[in-house]
Amino acid sequence: MSGLVKVLSIDGGGIRGIIPSLVLKDIEEITGDRIADLFDMIGGTSTGGLIALGLTKPDEKGRPEFKAKQIMDLYEKNGRRIFHRSIWRKLESAWALLDEKYSPQGIEEVLDEYFGETRLKEALKPVIIPAYEIESRCAWFFRSERAKATASYDFPMKTVARAASAAPTYFEPAKLVTEDKVDYYALIDGGVFANNPALCTYVEARTLFPEATDFLFLSLGTGELTRRITYDDAKGWGLANWAHPILNVMFDGQSDTVDYQMEKLLQHSGSRRRYFRFQTRLDSGMDDLDDASEENIHDLKIEAHEMLDKHSEDLELLCDLLVGD
Repeated sequence: MSGLVKVLSIDGGGIRGIIPSLVLKDIEEITGDRIADLFDMIGGTSTGGLIALGLTKPDEKGRPEFKAKQIMDLYEKNGRRIFHRSIWRKLESAWALLDEKYSPQGIEEVLDEYFGETRLKEALKPVIIPAYEIESRCAWFFRSERAKATASYDFPMKTVARAASAAPTYFEPAKLVTEDKVDYYALIDGGVFANNPALCTYVEARTLFPEATDFLFLSLGTGELTRRITYDDAKGWGLANWAHPILNVMFDGQSDTVDYQMEKLLQHSGSRRRYFRFQTRLDSGMDDLDDASEENIHDLKIEAHEMLDKHSEDLELLCDLLVGD
């Protein structure tokens, strides 16, 4: 492919994936096109990977099966199934001190319902989804283009989404059996090194489209954390106290850093804008990865709408560029 390549990247963030889903819903409504028809490549981490897979899953006619609105509904209708913890689970895990906070049963049931047996190689557009292999201790990427070429790297979409969403302390690692030279891969959430996968996605896009002369890049966040970690609190924390906060610090810090890097890489002058980032700040209590309560989902949607209202001109410009170039 030559000319302009349009790329979408979606951050990780658990239940907060409802924020980028709402942005994508508005883009579909404004343009009248499906996301898979508007973009040449999509990258996503964790919940962003789930969204990327959902938007590129084909139906029986080879068209996108889900609209962005349906992906948004996934969070609203199934969030509490994914992040469900029985009294027995609380006791068994000693309130997540001795075991993962959630059983994988809920998320695996939801992913099975949405993705069935569709495989990664069937994605309508190239997708890249980071994970981390804990036995070989290396960054690991699900690439739909590699899945097309190498059978041992082709997994069911539901398995990819499960592995990419295995956030430490929340879900147990995913064990992917393979016919490759190793028997299996042990994978956790790629957010541990690429919660904002924009840079990884950009590099992959340049590799897949070496003849491209220009890139239009959309990066979607799941909310910027504002909850303070005070010195007086943190100075007395040990391993148990730091477990969840340090994960959020890693996710948030890496996301901001990559945003800065992408902005510098794709600088524009005049009207030739090529990098868009939609991100909102979250009030304390709204930044949890797993708060799937009706109240919190409502608040997250309000935050997303307020962000889009504030940046309505940017959204209109982006949509014009997506359909016009």
